[in-house]
Amino acid sequence: MTEAVGGGRARAPHATSPGAVARFSPEGVGAPLGAYSHIAVVPSGARWVCISGQVGDPVPADLGDQTRTALARISALLSAADAAPEHIVRFTSYLVAGVSKDEYASARDGVLREWFPEGDFPGHSLAFVSALAQPGLLVEIECWAAVPSSAPLRDAG
Repeated sequence: MTEAVGGGRARAPHATSPGAVARFSPEGVGAPLGAYSHIAVVPSGARWVCISGQVGDPVPADLGDQTRTALARISALLSAADAAPEHIVRFTSYLVAGVSKDEYASARDGVLREWFPEGDFPGHSLAFVSALAQPGLLVEIECWAAVPSSAPLRDAG
């Protein structure tokens, strides 16, 4: 089986290392509309990490800057949980209605192409909402990650 990833490039499903998340988009369902995969398969025994919705803080005025800041915060939070962007299974992004989906996608895809240079992007869903929790916020991004059970967990104490 092959897959189309981020613009139709065909790839066979694979995990980057033993016990890692395998991400792919099978033929016959249409190529993803951006830097994401249709399927992410989490190996048995993985340690789940849930990152609550992240925003730009302080709030940049520009949607692209808010997106990049939210993703940088996600990377820092993953690190605090002994995880890394390579462990991300999926994102959910919320955009305020009326903002440019293309501007958001350009900023998001730029970061994801750095994090996933092989093109095995995590899953992604995008929703438009009437407002977010604070005036000026244009985007909020949450994610789920799965860390292989063989990865050490830092002592939080």
